[in-house]
Amino acid sequence: MKSKYIISLLLVLPVLGACNQTDDVIKIFTGKTWKLNFVNDSKGDCTKGYFLAEAQWERSMKLLSEKGNFVITFTGAEIDGEVIGAYGGRAAGTPISGKWKANGENNAFRISGQAAPGNNEDVLGRVFINALINAYKYEGDTAGNLRIYFKEGNVDKYLLLYANN
Repeated sequence: MKSKYIISLLLVLPVLGACNQTDDVIKIFTGKTWKLNFVNDSKGDCTKGYFLAEAQWERSMKLLSEKGNFVITFTGAEIDGEVIGAYGGRAAGTPISGKWKANGENNAFRISGQAAPGNNEDVLGRVFINALINAYKYEGDTAGNLRIYFKEGNVDKYLLLYANN
């Protein structure tokens, strides 16, 4: 009887040790067009807090609802444990593009080479670009949900994006 328990334990140990805590970054990021849903912080939806006037809010929400605005796509390949590649998209009329890299073990995320926030006339467009410039980590899944975290001053915020294919 005792040997049965020992054999069972020995068979279970490899299964427990085989758990992989690394994200499949390629599957999460690539092959999708990501569309902005909103900008958030730990206290709740803060998208509207960026706008000084109702007209600015309405303009940004109209642009957000249009196909092809506030979108980003990623291509890439895994090199030495990180995924490195290119991205392209659009923030309220301003094309964005450049390089990106992400690490599936620690969820680090970096972007470089996009348009400057001041080049966008739309408030939410500037926020979107600024968030990408200051991105430092991600959380995502293969079901079509992605959060890109960024710092604004001392406040951690994130872009909530969804796969829009």
